Amino acid sequence: MTTFFIGFLVGLLVMVIPFWLRARSTKATRQHLIDSLEAIGSGRHDVRMYPYRSPGAEMPVFDAFNRMSEHVERTFEEMSQERDLLRHILQNMTTGVIYLRSDGEVQMVNEAAARLFRRPVEQWRDRDHWTVFRNYHLGAAVDHALLFGTPWTDELVIREGTTVRIRLVPILSSARTQNRPDHAHDVLMLVTDVSEWRRLEHMRSEFVANVSHELKTPIAAIRGFAETLLDEEEEASNAAPAQDVNHSMRQKFLRTIYDESIRMGNLVQDLLELSKLEATDSRVEPISVDLQSIVDRAFERVRHTATARHIELRLEHVPRVNVWADPDMLLQVFLNLLANAIHYSPDGSMVTVTWDVLIDRVKVHVRDNGSGIPKESLNRVFERFYRVEKHRSRASGGTGLGLAIVKHIVTALGGEVGVDSVEGEGSDFWFTLSRLDTNIVNLPFGIK
Repeated sequence: MTTFFIGFLVGLLVMVIPFWLRARSTKATRQHLIDSLEAIGSGRHDVRMYPYRSPGAEMPVFDAFNRMSEHVERTFEEMSQERDLLRHILQNMTTGVIYLRSDGEVQMVNEAAARLFRRPVEQWRDRDHWTVFRNYHLGAAVDHALLFGTPWTDELVIREGTTVRIRLVPILSSARTQNRPDHAHDVLMLVTDVSEWRRLEHMRSEFVANVSHELKTPIAAIRGFAETLLDEEEEASNAAPAQDVNHSMRQKFLRTIYDESIRMGNLVQDLLELSKLEATDSRVEPISVDLQSIVDRAFERVRHTATARHIELRLEHVPRVNVWADPDMLLQVFLNLLANAIHYSPDGSMVTVTWDVLIDRVKVHVRDNGSGIPKESLNRVFERFYRVEKHRSRASGGTGLGLAIVKHIVTALGGEVGVDSVEGEGSDFWFTLSRLDTNIVNLPFGIK
């Protein structure tokens, strides 16, 4: 019996001891794996596992872990290099870059932004944007971008002599706040110094205005003297036409001086008008304007010129509509477009004005039956001094600034301008303005 019991114990030990050793090895391996994973999590990406205590059985696990660790190390090194490159680029950019978290605090700022706002980098991190910028319009725009993901672009004078163009780019963030269950937005702020551009624009505008003002007096004098001499020549010709064989030549020269003085006067007037628009476009105060009443006034102003060439001015049947505009500036738009249409239309043709009423805008068309515009010139007709037919424009007294003034005014009023034309089939100059009234019922698809 004793022998049987001893044999049973020995057999049991023989069976249990391997299981115990295996369990101990598994526990050690698991602890080794846990320690290695925690080391990688703490930033030690060079950790590797080796079978010190139990070679053989855990080698597949160790090999898989080591491959993973090597991959993590390589990926981390590549990411670190990319991060250092991006940091170097950001810190050497001339554009200010500011990154705001979804809670409104500054997370990152580069040196250019710190210089523009005259605030050291140390005073930016983890501070609410209201305490950094202290500008109501900018702060409100940032909050709107954070809450609703609305992009925003504008120019601000952050101090005397410094104007910056700020662009807010919302970025969808997975961060959640306690009071908002939906996704929040981070905001990337790009700040560009445009002070020098604005200064040069101001200098150019002042130069044009001053030169144009100085030219008005001598041009008026030339025109006046030429007109007086022309009158005297006509009187002398009527009194004794045969006494002076050079009379016709003198009269031709005087007529040329007179015509060119008028063209130069028109050019100076357009330059002054454009300079005035550039100086005041930020202070335009549009009101509700009856579009048809402006067209009627424009027709009356150009009717004499159109009648002299037997050109019919027609306002097609259109609904009455009010637009958001400055009456005098809108009248100038129609005068310039009608004058352009009359100059490039053949005698006995027709110039038509009409408009399309859209949901929130009005698209106005001024059509002529002229020779049309070549395709390569369609994108340039609104440039200053650009002429499709230079000889014809000069002969008609054009200055090359009329369409540029049209574009400047329409843009200042918040609209768009363009032209559709096929060579030989006339042109359709169009522009859009905001519509104010909501009583028109003949909109497409029954929309009011």
